[in-house]
Amino acid sequence: MMDQLEQKIKTGLEGSECDAVIAFGVDNFNYLTRTVLPFAEHYPTRRAAVVLPKGAASAVICPYDWSQAVKDQGWKGEIVAYDENKAVGVEAMVKILEELLVSLVLDSKRLGIDGSRVTKALMDRLNTGFPNAEWQPVDPLLNDMRITKTPGEIELIERACKQADRGMVYALMHLEGAAENPGYTIAEFTERIRVHVFENGASGVGLLNTAFGTDGQMYYTPQRGWVKSGELFRMDVSAHYMGYWTNLGRMGVTGTPTAEQEKAYNENMRLKAAAHEMLKPGVAANEVYAHVARAAEKQAIGFWKEAGIGHGVGVSHYEPPYLNLSSSMELKPGMVIALDIQTYGPRQELIHKKDVYEITEEGNRKLSWYRSWDELYAVTGFRATH
Repeated sequence: MMDQLEQKIKTGLEGSECDAVIAFGVDNFNYLTRTVLPFAEHYPTRRAAVVLPKGAASAVICPYDWSQAVKDQGWKGEIVAYDENKAVGVEAMVKILEELLVSLVLDSKRLGIDGSRVTKALMDRLNTGFPNAEWQPVDPLLNDMRITKTPGEIELIERACKQADRGMVYALMHLEGAAENPGYTIAEFTERIRVHVFENGASGVGLLNTAFGTDGQMYYTPQRGWVKSGELFRMDVSAHYMGYWTNLGRMGVTGTPTAEQEKAYNENMRLKAAAHEMLKPGVAANEVYAHVARAAEKQAIGFWKEAGIGHGVGVSHYEPPYLNLSSSMELKPGMVIALDIQTYGPRQELIHKKDVYEITEEGNRKLSWYRSWDELYAVTGFRATH
C-alpha cells in the first residue's frame, strides 16, 4: 500500500513549477524517501537532504553512518554519503549537493526547498554555492501532500499507537504494588515507559513526560521526586514506527481514586465525547473547537482553551490540521487527528485523554484502540493481577 504514497509524491512533485525539489527537514525527508534517519531529530546539527529532480533519478545526501540505514530500508535512488570530518557544519553536505546538481545540469534552475526547515546559516551557504539558482519554497505543496494520508500511512500510525499504549501499560505493571514499597522515582517510571515503547517495536520516541500531583498543573515538568499514593498522574508520549508518529496522553491515579478525581476525569470524557461527534468530513477545525467550547460553558467545565483541542499527526508528531479557534481548515477523509482536550483536576492538575483518529467518509475511526482508558488507571494491585 505504500506504493500509493510513492505515486502520490510523484504526481505532486510533477505538478510543481520547480525543476527539482530539495528537502532538508527530517519529517519531509522521511516522507519523500519513505525511510527513517536514525534518531535524526535528536541531532539538529547533522544534515541530510533528498533531491528529487524532474526527469532524473532521485538522490539522498547524508553522513556515512546514515547511508547504510537508508539503503537497508529500500531506497532505490542514489545515495551520496559525505565525510563530516572534512568540513564543519553544513559545509560538507552543501559541497556534495553542488556537485550533484551540476551533474544534473540543475545549477541555474528553479529549485524548490522546504524553507521552514532551513536555518539562516544553511540558506546563506546555499545562496553562496548556487548564486544563479531561483529558490522557491515548496512548504505549501508538501503540507498539502502530507495532510491526507494513504491507507499504508494510516496503518503505520495505527501500529505506532499500539506500541505507545502498550509501552505505558507495561510500565504501569512495574508500578503496581511498588508505588511506595520499595518505591519508584518519577524519572525511573518515565524511563520504563520509554524502554517498553521501544520493546513493543517503536522506531523512535519524541515527547516523553509524566507528571504526578501538583506538578501536573504544568504541561511539562522536570522528572523529579518520588511516586506517592493518592495522586493523579499524566503520561504523555509521542513515538513513531517507520517515521509515522502517534501522540498520546493517558491518566492514572496511585491508589483508589477519590470521588473528586473521578468527577474531574468524567468531565473531561464528556467534553471529549462532544468533540468526537464533530470529527467528520466537511466540518471546519474551528467548528469542532467552538462546539467543545459551547459544551464546556453549558456544563460549567473549565478547559485549557489556549492550547486548542487537537492537531494532526503523520511524519511529525505535531502538524496540521490544528483544532483551534483560528483554523478554518475543513476536515477531509484521510486526515489523522490527535484529539486533546485538557481540563482540570481537584488540585488544578491538567487532565486529558489524548487519542488518535482517522477521518473517514462516514465520520472517524479510532486508531489508538489498544486500551479504552475511559476510566482512570488505578494503580492498586500487583503485577499478578495483569
